Amino acid sequence: MTELTGRAGAPAFVFAATVLPVFAASPVAGALADRLDRRRILVIADLARVPLALALCAAAHWRSTPLAFAAVTALAIGASFSDPVASGRDPEPGRRCRPRVCAVADGRGVGLDADGRRRIGGLVADLFGRQAAFVIDATSFLASAWLIAGIRRPMQQAVGRRDAGSMRDALDYIRSTPVVLRLVCAKGGVSSANGIVGLLPAFAASRFASTSIATGLLFAARGLGAMMGPLVARRVIGATPGRRAIVAVCGASTLTYCAVYAVFPLTHAFTAALILVMCAHLGGGAQWSLSTYGLQRETPDHFRGRVLSLDYGLATL
Repeated sequence: MTELTGRAGAPAFVFAATVLPVFAASPVAGALADRLDRRRILVIADLARVPLALALCAAAHWRSTPLAFAAVTALAIGASFSDPVASGRDPEPGRRCRPRVCAVADGRGVGLDADGRRRIGGLVADLFGRQAAFVIDATSFLASAWLIAGIRRPMQQAVGRRDAGSMRDALDYIRSTPVVLRLVCAKGGVSSANGIVGLLPAFAASRFASTSIATGLLFAARGLGAMMGPLVARRVIGATPGRRAIVAVCGASTLTYCAVYAVFPLTHAFTAALILVMCAHLGGGAQWSLSTYGLQRETPDHFRGRVLSLDYGLATL
């Protein structure tokens, strides 16, 4: 996009296209997740994104900005039928979810899934070309669909999911449950500042010669921080955090994220930039995973798909 438009900030619009459509699609995804089989939704969402990822190959070949934006937007809609539905699973149907499993697994998911393709993509594009990166991305959706299709443990409770209520019912439940209301709003603190991530390529362009490797390493630092944040949080509050601990750490993590990114633009050393990005997303990863785990634990299964989808949609907005 920087090459096609001549604008260093153009990738920020791409980043917006990857998240903003999720807000519109999430209510639909949440309603379906409480009515239909969640495993099937995840598999279909992955398979549908294979041709969309390959469309980026055509966009790069024809140097078509509109096609690229259309493909990225469609991929974002597919994500709205994948990420919150996966978070809304019933980790152990009929039993209380173990905090150690939920908090760490969800946090590692933030680092490995949301940023995994980004941090590898810059290196692959630089070494093998952009087309190779897009093909690998499409292949990853195929692999994900195959793995999810092989899961045998139910992702939801069978009772009542066919006659789930409306999104209004979920909103009424959230308003009437203070801790769920707090956790649904929790991601807004980090997410309201998260647009700076879309400017990391511009930062690499203005300070570090705009190489794909520089951009990829900045996203790698983001992914590493997001992956390690939940582990650090667990060290602080233990394996079985209570409601107060979850809310308190979410607040502290948000402040850490914002404080670090406040000084980030002042750095001119690439190593320092990498450390700051990693530290910021230590807080972001801890906050995201703990708020998600809290919602998993506090929300009944028949509401969980809609609540987690609303949570995810508000975060992307």
